[in-house]
Amino acid sequence: MPEKLAIHGGTPVRTKPMPPANPGECIIGDEEKEQVLEVLDAHSPFRFYGPDLRKKTEQFEAEFEEFMGVKHALGVTSGTAALKVALAAAGVGPGDEVIVPAVTFIACAGAVIMSRARPVFANVGTDIGLDPADVERRITKRTAAIMPVHILGGAADMDPILEIGNKHGVKIIEDSAQSAGATYKGRRVGSMGDVNAYSLQFQKVITAGEGGVVTTNDEELFDRAVRAHDHGINRWNNVAEKNFCAEVYRMSEMHGAFALAQLRKLESNLAAMRRHNRRIREAVKELPGLTLRTLADAEGATGQSITFFLETADLAAKWRDALGKEGIPNFVLYGGTMVFENPQVLHQRMPTKHACPFDCPLYEGPITYAKEEYQQSRAILDRSVWLYVSPLLTDEDCDDIVKAIRKVHAGLSA
Repeated sequence: MPEKLAIHGGTPVRTKPMPPANPGECIIGDEEKEQVLEVLDAHSPFRFYGPDLRKKTEQFEAEFEEFMGVKHALGVTSGTAALKVALAAAGVGPGDEVIVPAVTFIACAGAVIMSRARPVFANVGTDIGLDPADVERRITKRTAAIMPVHILGGAADMDPILEIGNKHGVKIIEDSAQSAGATYKGRRVGSMGDVNAYSLQFQKVITAGEGGVVTTNDEELFDRAVRAHDHGINRWNNVAEKNFCAEVYRMSEMHGAFALAQLRKLESNLAAMRRHNRRIREAVKELPGLTLRTLADAEGATGQSITFFLETADLAAKWRDALGKEGIPNFVLYGGTMVFENPQVLHQRMPTKHACPFDCPLYEGPITYAKEEYQQSRAILDRSVWLYVSPLLTDEDCDDIVKAIRKVHAGLSA
């Protein structure tokens, strides 16, 4: 006889809260304080000059390059800024299309739209990464870039995406915002595309509260990224003929200092999350009717989340409710919303009178988003249950998660 579920009046597996689930937040300590106070005491929070410049942002960039295995890293103000700078570096603009996952954070679509290019959405697979077959189908003469997104610590399947980009002469812009430190077949995410983006926002693997990083191995793309983030100029290589009109997304020394301390803890944080993740996955992977997220490189994932799928959307909804009542926080990614279903995208709302790229004469006809084209992504979202894996979990916490999953499995299968 299965144990009575909490949703049916039984005793929950757990009543005390789980540890904080934001990986970077979990490791904030004296190191961040010391780095930031050094900048504060020097009265030099601007990265390019000051009375006693400590060059924390420059140091962070250098160590980030080494850790991620890239030639160039550029600190910027946010993950969204990193995407905008990467798009500008790649020359993406009006008249262009960028292929974006149908399931991702709105920043991906927003950065493309605010670059005045059109996002073209492609389905995701059970790895929650771009489905290469659907990407290939959506390539047109206007396609300027493909934006694979590495969701919550798991790498997208990059080899076929890189092959498609190479075949069609299309830039690859990796969005590694949620997965700093993850690897794919021995390579760090954010090191394989032409120009790539990371986030340092509060919830991310490492944080500075806010901030981002652009990476590339291409000298010309790096020069363009530098100019795109600083009024169109390059203070390290001042060639006036290369200047262009641009905005400002410079990282401050305060953020650079904070991020530097976090980066130096990243390896140990990854090790903790991977250890906890493995313990839980191994204990539940054989449960009938429960299918774990497909990972292109399971060992290389950051370990910050566990995802599994149920056979139907209704059953997944019951699982989410039942696990929550057992004291195990869980969720459905983006509240079950595909990125183009966000009202500002779906209804093509812009801050300006003329809504380029939606009403842009450079394109042929209006842009529409037909939900029936994304039934694959819809089903994957609706059948999913997501759990965060905090680096601060104890073995007891992990065992409670396992116990709750097994209890709900038995209770809902009875």
